[in-house]
Amino acid sequence: MTDRYTLAIDTATSQVGVALAGPGGPVASLHLRQGRRHGEALAPAIEILSRLTGVALAEVGSIAVDLGPGLFTGLRVGIATAKALADALGVPVVGCSSLDVLAHRHASSRRSVAAVVDARRGEVFWALYAPAEGGMAPLTEPAVSTPEDLAASLVAALSSGLDAPARGGILATGDGARRYAAVLGAVAGVEIDHPDGDHPSATVLADLAAGRPSVDAARITPIYLRSADVRIGWQQRDG
Repeated sequence: MTDRYTLAIDTATSQVGVALAGPGGPVASLHLRQGRRHGEALAPAIEILSRLTGVALAEVGSIAVDLGPGLFTGLRVGIATAKALADALGVPVVGCSSLDVLAHRHASSRRSVAAVVDARRGEVFWALYAPAEGGMAPLTEPAVSTPEDLAASLVAALSSGLDAPARGGILATGDGARRYAAVLGAVAGVEIDHPDGDHPSATVLADLAAGRPSVDAARITPIYLRSADVRIGWQQRDG
């Protein structure tokens, strides 16, 4: 990708994360869990990270950004910032799914993973992954469903052996898995991840992006999987 630094930006969930990675791997990261204050926290976080590491933005050769699915406002802030920085610096962008980032954290565990992001309104965004050479391979397409429907999908996956080759059950990770632990954890063969895995990590994002092609910033678009919450609200009121 580049012999310069990668700046990773992750704002898909309630956590704001930024990280710097160089040719030798991770340099530093900063993660803030302040609720939905992405617009206030992101720019200062990037500035602080640059100042503490001594890495100027001019030394950044690519931007990695979480495309979602996740919180609509957070995604818009993160992607808009990534595009603005990429345009200003004249560098490309690598976009990754929040579900891929959650799963990639467990690439060395040799376990199948259900990446689950809290979609609010009683739903979750999710996808299943299995360990593969070089990382985690998706077993399903990203989906949005109720926790109960996801639990049924996990039962079916375990019954059909979809968790092979790991055969160690399924690790459910992400803030959606945490919020609906009572539902998902009741499935035999499903384990809920430690709270450290509740949010996509900007450090993991930078590592994942290193193996993916970069594109022009104009081609980066968010992964929503459903209409924005404000639109849903208007539809319900009008209905």
